[in-house]
Amino acid sequence: MGFFIRLITGLVFPPILLLGFYVVRPREEAVILSFGEFMGVDKKEGIRWRHPVGREIRRISTQDSTLEVSSSTVVDLNGNPINISAILVYRIDDTRKAAIDVASPHKFIEDQASAIIKRVCSKYPYDHKDTDVLCLKNESDEISAELVAELQEAVDVSGIVVESVKFNDLAYAPEIAQAMLMRQQAQAFIDARKTIVDGAVALVKDACTQLDDDGIALSTPAQEQLVTNLLVVLCSGESAQPVVQVQAHQNHGM
Repeated sequence: MGFFIRLITGLVFPPILLLGFYVVRPREEAVILSFGEFMGVDKKEGIRWRHPVGREIRRISTQDSTLEVSSSTVVDLNGNPINISAILVYRIDDTRKAAIDVASPHKFIEDQASAIIKRVCSKYPYDHKDTDVLCLKNESDEISAELVAELQEAVDVSGIVVESVKFNDLAYAPEIAQAMLMRQQAQAFIDARKTIVDGAVALVKDACTQLDDDGIALSTPAQEQLVTNLLVVLCSGESAQPVVQVQAHQNHGM
C-alpha cells in the first residue's frame, strides 16, 4: 500500500521528490522508516535520497558519549553507607536497536547504570587493611571490569557498547564519615607503632649480637638494662632524656 501511495504522489506532484534528499554526517547513521515499517539503515555519510512520502528518519550518533551517574548512597559489604558517583564512556554500535527497541538509549543506560553500580559495589568493602583484598577505595581493574560486564549485559538490548566505568566520587556517607575517620586514624597509629616496635627489637637484637661478636661480655642484669634503655630510646614518641646515675661518696675525717 505504501508503494502505491509513493508512486501516485510522485506522478501527480513530481516536485515533492526534491524533499527526499537528506544528509548523513560523519559518525552518524540514519534509521529509515516508511509508514512505520523499517526500511534500513544508511551508514554512508553524505547526501542520500529516499522517497519523502511516509518517510521517517531517526538519526543516531555513533560518537563516544559520556554519562555522569549522580551520587547515590550504597551499602558496602561491611554494611557501611557510602556515597558513589561514576563516569561512563559508551557508544551506540547497533543503531537499529537504539532507534527501535528502546524509547531512548541514553535514558536507558542511565537508568541501568545506577542499578548496576549499586549491586556491584554492595559486594565489596569500601576499604581493607589487606592490600590483596579487593576494595572500592583502590578501584581495582577487577571491579571496573565487573562493572563494565554487568552493565554491558543489561544494555545489550539497546545496541550500546560500554567502554569504561570509573568512579567519580567515593566517600563514606556524612552520617558515619567522622566515626570512620577516627577509626582510620587509630588504625594508622597502631600500624605505625607496630612498625616502630618491630624495628626497635631488630636493632636491639643486632646490637647485642655485635657486642658478643666483639667479645664484650655483659652480665645478665647489664644486658637487661641495655635492652630496656635501647627500647625506651627507640620506641619513645618523644626525645629521650638520658639519666646518669650518680652515687655520692662521703669523706670520713680522721
